[in-house]
Amino acid sequence: MAKPGRVVAVVTADIINSSRYSREDRRKLDRVLRQAFADTERRFPKAIHTTLAFRITAGDEFQCVIADIAQAFAIVTYLRATAATGGLRPPLRFRASIGIGEMSTPKRVSSYEEDGPAFLNSRQGLDDMAKGRGPVRWTKLVTGARELDEPADAVLCLADYMQQAWTVPQCEAIRWSLLGLTREEIGKRLRVAHQNVTKRLRAAGWPNFEVGATFVRRTLERAPDTLKGVQATDAPR
Repeated sequence: MAKPGRVVAVVTADIINSSRYSREDRRKLDRVLRQAFADTERRFPKAIHTTLAFRITAGDEFQCVIADIAQAFAIVTYLRATAATGGLRPPLRFRASIGIGEMSTPKRVSSYEEDGPAFLNSRQGLDDMAKGRGPVRWTKLVTGARELDEPADAVLCLADYMQQAWTVPQCEAIRWSLLGLTREEIGKRLRVAHQNVTKRLRAAGWPNFEVGATFVRRTLERAPDTLKGVQATDAPR
């Protein structure tokens, strides 16, 4: 469990075009997202520090804290793929900013009652996506260290482009691939031939996406030591 002063990943996200859903569908949206997050917690044991919290009045925003920094992007991707298969039409999609930094408060019931540089970085990333011009972005990583943020942003820009084209059947296959299941095992779960699973993953560009995801994971693994180095350099002498 993360303690005050420990580096964590804070994911702050908002649902894309949530106003397009009817009142009935909005109730379903809440259920789909909560179920998807509950499943994510089961699949990534001990990775989640502070569970999902909502701010419906702030643009259908939600937030969580991840103690296992290296898995932050995989968790966001899994949550996206799972939520997209929840039965809403159009599928539930969301932007997500991953802020890396220290947590300055003890664990609370809601992440919105917690604070620290990680939370500020996460908020900055979400604001940057909302205000940014150019390619439509779904994911941002903010550590405050340019040597980490800039290369990761280039990779995530391409990853976002790929994710925006994923269909629901492709998300079904990607969800289980993230957990390391074979094509045959995924086929049994989805009740389709393993060749169809392979076709879905290829159409989604999954082999290429995995390369980018590995790069982001390694960037996240480097973040705590890099941030400590930055703090040491900035410290008064």
